[in-house]
Amino acid sequence: MDEVGEMEELIKYGEKFFDELEIVVRRSRGIEVNVELNEISMGATRIEKVTIIRGIKDKRVGIAIIDTDSKEEVKKAIEEAAKMAKLNTPDEKWSSLPSPGKYREKPKVSEDLKSVSTETLVEFVTRGIKLARESDPNVTVAGGSAGTSWAEVEIFNSQGINVSQEFGSAHIFFEFVGKKEGVVTPGIFDFDAKDNLELDVEGVVNRGLERVKWAYNVKEAKNEETTVIFGPWAISGLLSYALFPAFSGERLVKKTTPLADKVGEKVASDVITIYDDTFHELSIAKAIADGEGVPTRKVTLIEEGIFKGFIWDNYWAKVYGTESTGHGQRDWRGGGVSIGLNSAVIENGKRELSEIIGEIKHGYLVEGLQGAHSSNPDNGNFAVTANPAYLIEDGEVVGSTVFLIAGNVYELLKQATEVSKDQRALPFMTTAITPYIKFENVKIAGKK
Repeated sequence: MDEVGEMEELIKYGEKFFDELEIVVRRSRGIEVNVELNEISMGATRIEKVTIIRGIKDKRVGIAIIDTDSKEEVKKAIEEAAKMAKLNTPDEKWSSLPSPGKYREKPKVSEDLKSVSTETLVEFVTRGIKLARESDPNVTVAGGSAGTSWAEVEIFNSQGINVSQEFGSAHIFFEFVGKKEGVVTPGIFDFDAKDNLELDVEGVVNRGLERVKWAYNVKEAKNEETTVIFGPWAISGLLSYALFPAFSGERLVKKTTPLADKVGEKVASDVITIYDDTFHELSIAKAIADGEGVPTRKVTLIEEGIFKGFIWDNYWAKVYGTESTGHGQRDWRGGGVSIGLNSAVIENGKRELSEIIGEIKHGYLVEGLQGAHSSNPDNGNFAVTANPAYLIEDGEVVGSTVFLIAGNVYELLKQATEVSKDQRALPFMTTAITPYIKFENVKIAGKK
């Protein structure tokens, strides 16, 4: 019997115990090589199989998770989930599992990512370390990693969903520390992430070493209102905590989003357009379906500063009386589903970062923000340390500095005046694809 036939048989078996049933299987293979102090510190390969059973009986939900896709073990898990459902309180908001929809054509997954060897990743990091050390002997590659992941996900339910998809991605990341003439720089990081093995090792090293050179010249920031450019890492970190959660329809229902009643209103400057689309060319996981099997699609969130609407999973969409937007994110540890972005994209601009910097008489370039995780998505407030950050004078970066920024993400977005043509994909936390963003009149506080 083929896999589809076997899953259909298991769904029928589960219907003996449940009104509705969902079976999700994930098979994955991940390889990572880690770097510490100019040396490879560890290499590991991880192969996993996870099957999640989610069944509903009389509005009582039961979940079971096992580390195999064995037919007999799945049957046992179905029986365990049924026992759990009997112990749980009925969820009166429960409506039904999702039904099938129209899916986009499956993208081709790089075959190299399925069978890549540890030796390939070792070659990436050793090449990077060698280039960094030869280019600047004062630099230590303090940390980093190269890794690949491949996964196959199958989703079946008793409403007729039968969808499978594959994902593959690769990344390389280095943290550089320079030591020269008594100055020790903070950790300077750079990275590349793609859905293939064509990682730009040289670009990662060269960008990192350029910033190390800037960091040797330490400058003191002062209290002022000034021009600040946030880099992709900084933007992704801040928005992932302060803004993106506010797009959740669950938060709309629970009245914990500051965007309630803001649809059609101005929440950012004209240069800010944000949408979610797993099929963006830089996306590292071009998914045709979300974690529940609902088709993904491009969803515009903010268009030229105007808030356009919320994202939904199946459960909260039905509670609210609308449709899922394909944003149900599967929790592979707990088995449940929550609302989350797939691939958040901030639309890029027309000019390179170097052109934007070249016109700034006085300002700062911020590559990293510390403390973004403490931001409050209920109101958008944040307080962060800009580090690493760099001083711009007369169109050139002249040194590194550290300072504090406290404010509100919606006020900050209204101060945006330009986005760069440069755009990067960040596979950390929420996957985000973002340019550099220039903001005017940002209040900063120098940190001694």
